[in-house]
Amino acid sequence: MAQKASDDDVSQSVLNFVTEGTYPASESVIASEFPASGLAKELELITKAREQVETEISSLSRDIDFDADGWITQAKQLHADIERSRLTAREIVAQHENTKPLELKVEDAAAKVELIETEITFNQAVTDTLEEVQRLCHQLDAGRATLQEGQIMAAIDTLETTERIVKTDSLFTNTNVMNILLENIEGLRQEIVDFLRVRWSEQLAVDKQKGELLVPNNGESSLEDTIAALIRLEILAPANEKFQKDVLCAIVGPILLPSINGYSRGVRIDDTGIHIDPEPSEVSVSGVLDRIASVLGYLRQSLPASILTPFSSFFIPTLASRIIASWLSSAIPTELSSLGEFEETLDHVLKFAQTIESLGWNGQEELVSWVNQAPRLWLTRRRVDSLDQVRKVLAASQGTTKQVERVEKEEVSQADEALLEKAPSDDWDAGWDEETQEGSDKKSAANHEEEDVSAWGLDDEEDEPETKPDVPAEEDDDADDAWGWGDDEVEDQQDDNLQPQITAVAKPVNGKAAAYDAAPREVTLKEQYTVTDIPDSILQIVQQQIADSQAISQPAHPNSRVISSGAGLLALPTLILAMFKATASSFYGLKLNAGQMYLYNDSLYLADQIRSIVEEHQLTRLSSDIDALDKFGKLAYGKEMQTQRTIVTDLLDGVQGFSQCSEQPFLGECENAVSATVDRIRDVYKEWQPILSHSALLQSTGSLVSTVINKIIIDIEDLGDISEPQSQRLVSFCNQVSQLENLFTPETTESGDSVPMTAVYVRNWLKFQYLINILESSLADIKFLWTEGELRLEFSPDEVVDLIEALFAESEYRRKAIADIRRVSRG
Repeated sequence: MAQKASDDDVSQSVLNFVTEGTYPASESVIASEFPASGLAKELELITKAREQVETEISSLSRDIDFDADGWITQAKQLHADIERSRLTAREIVAQHENTKPLELKVEDAAAKVELIETEITFNQAVTDTLEEVQRLCHQLDAGRATLQEGQIMAAIDTLETTERIVKTDSLFTNTNVMNILLENIEGLRQEIVDFLRVRWSEQLAVDKQKGELLVPNNGESSLEDTIAALIRLEILAPANEKFQKDVLCAIVGPILLPSINGYSRGVRIDDTGIHIDPEPSEVSVSGVLDRIASVLGYLRQSLPASILTPFSSFFIPTLASRIIASWLSSAIPTELSSLGEFEETLDHVLKFAQTIESLGWNGQEELVSWVNQAPRLWLTRRRVDSLDQVRKVLAASQGTTKQVERVEKEEVSQADEALLEKAPSDDWDAGWDEETQEGSDKKSAANHEEEDVSAWGLDDEEDEPETKPDVPAEEDDDADDAWGWGDDEVEDQQDDNLQPQITAVAKPVNGKAAAYDAAPREVTLKEQYTVTDIPDSILQIVQQQIADSQAISQPAHPNSRVISSGAGLLALPTLILAMFKATASSFYGLKLNAGQMYLYNDSLYLADQIRSIVEEHQLTRLSSDIDALDKFGKLAYGKEMQTQRTIVTDLLDGVQGFSQCSEQPFLGECENAVSATVDRIRDVYKEWQPILSHSALLQSTGSLVSTVINKIIIDIEDLGDISEPQSQRLVSFCNQVSQLENLFTPETTESGDSVPMTAVYVRNWLKFQYLINILESSLADIKFLWTEGELRLEFSPDEVVDLIEALFAESEYRRKAIADIRRVSRG
């Protein structure tokens, strides 16, 4: 621990701090507290120190000689000077305040002087401007006066000078006067333009009503002046363009007369101008070109070059286009007998083009190009004419019909011949049909497919598919079908079903083949059906193209320019047939009852005739068109069949699946539906009978009957429980449908035989008859038909078992019968 400082040390350190401002150096002094007893001593030390300082000051003052009185005197003098300066400043401030009003008066007077000087300058500028405006207005008035005197160039000089002054003189910059002057200048300009237009129309007088162009003989110099004035005003181009349009309308238009073919208004040219005859007269193309050439010659002779030079850019090309559109296009002949006259026309067109060139104009290139393209244009005209003839044939047809015969030779065996002797001779064509499947449900489609092939025994072939692709009866795009596009998508099997198949009659309806080993022999088969007058008319158009193609290369047309297009005529039959397919559907559908069937017959007949032409002239290029026609006709047949199938199916839907068919009111609905369906088939048969061949009629009617019985079979098989009254009603309905069999019974032959052909044309007909037997037979009879008869050839075991379970109540005898049926089917 540090030693405690004494009171003297503490007091001395405080004195040192007061007098010298120093801190104590001893740590003990710093840590000590100032004692209360040392306060008196500390005051004493401080008093002594003050006295010592005062003594030192007094000693120092006595040593310095200081003149205080002098300083005091100078201080008083300085104070007096300050007071005088203050008074002077106040006087200056007062005098300054007294002069401010005078300064304001001086400034005001100076501003007034400046304003007066500005007004004098402005007034002088206004005076100068108004004097200049007055001078310019007098100048414009003078220009109007010279214009009234006919001095057009002087008026234009005045106009241009005045306009230049107004736009360049600084007096008019950004002033309203400038706008007024410019309006007056524009007014003078408009007056000059109007004067020139009147003068132009007087010197080149075009009267559209009378068809005249008058050019006064004494107006050449004035016309040149007018043209020069128009050039200076930069309005010659629009004026000349209007003149060209007026000439085209008043002179060229009446000569060409596009609305009256073969007639033109004559033209007279004299010293006064061009005059168009008021009435048209008959004239050739060469005559029209001569009239136009005389007009062009007069224009070249009578009008200045400054007007005629621009004719090459508008007048001549427009004239050439109008000549082609009005006369030359229609002058292209469609008959070979007119080719000589056409060649003369082409020569005259070239001569006319040379005349235009000799007059110093261009723009006739379109005429020369038209002559060079004569072969292509002639072929185009023939194509358009032939297609138009197809349209006219369809539109003008009255729907008259005739019977035609189709003859075909087929190889038949002795078995086929034996059956043919019993069947009508025209049943060979039973395969002329393109059927479309119902597709309403899976089971109906399968039965319908069996119907398509069972009639011909095709189902006996092991490699034959059981089903074939559906053929849509209604296409979304009839135009594509009509032109033959997409025909490749039609299955080949459809074509096979549509061809005559003599082997069809040779097979028994139950599918069992007969054992005949004799060699086949050739027989001639004939078929009668009805066509309209349209195919013969179409055929004439096709034959005309072929005949002209051969005739055009003969010596009668040695120098014709269109000989090179002769071969192109052979491409027109394809377009003609395509046009027929594109437009026939709408015509047949609107103007003929059962129009699709007529279209079917016409298409096949036309295809046969085209096939004969192909063989005669070796035109293999038409082979695809023949196929397209066949497919087009079959498509029309398929559409009609699909329509009728839909109708009979909709009518038969009224039976509502034969549910509760023995009870009212369901019984009445079922009776009405079945009767309506049967009546509909008979009505369709009567409608198609005069149109289709007998075999095609039976085939199409059989297809409709097949559609009906397939639906009936399916509906009955779907019934889970069939009571005895219901079974009786079902037999009654089925028997009512079975009465349609008389539609397929041929006329009685000399031997008195009349074999119904229903099973041949109606697929599942035997199955339908067996169904009737099942519905009205006992369980023992059904078992006998299965085990000893041919029921299993038409029904599957499951079908028979389902019918037995629906018809008969559960019993030991039913179980035994079902077991026997299943055992026999497995064996």
